[in-house]
Amino acid sequence: MTEIQVRSMHIPAGSGERISFMGMDLIWKITSEMSRGTILSFLQLAPPGAGVPMHIHHNEEENIFLVDGDLVFRLGHETLDMAPGDIVNMPRGTTHGFRIVGDHPAQILFTLDLSPTSDYESMFNGLVGLAPSDFEQIHAVCAANDVEFISPPQMP
Repeated sequence: MTEIQVRSMHIPAGSGERISFMGMDLIWKITSEMSRGTILSFLQLAPPGAGVPMHIHHNEEENIFLVDGDLVFRLGHETLDMAPGDIVNMPRGTTHGFRIVGDHPAQILFTLDLSPTSDYESMFNGLVGLAPSDFEQIHAVCAANDVEFISPPQMP
């Protein structure tokens, strides 16, 4: 039986390391170290109008659970209007993106099923301080983790 440090596995509400990029904040909830490289989970806080352009994760399954706010989500060729409590799964290799709509910020819980080569912590740390208009830098940082952005950038 493997011994675990329970305190290192518990992230209380309102805590977790916070980073900012592309006009949004990310709060780490389950790191790859905590899950021994199997999953990653983070809360994203985003103001109205913010979002992530259409992109593809070539190696990971991803899902999002909308905690608060409203967003438009595009998965493949389908566009979804999401409300709090909605969840969507994105199979690896499927184009997807989202944009916050309405007049208040959104809170979105992301969970990724990691591949052995995934390094999202380094990828997101490489995005810190970048604005949505820094598309070439965003593209290069994400491409190193096999995340491909559609060019030119397309928001749902």
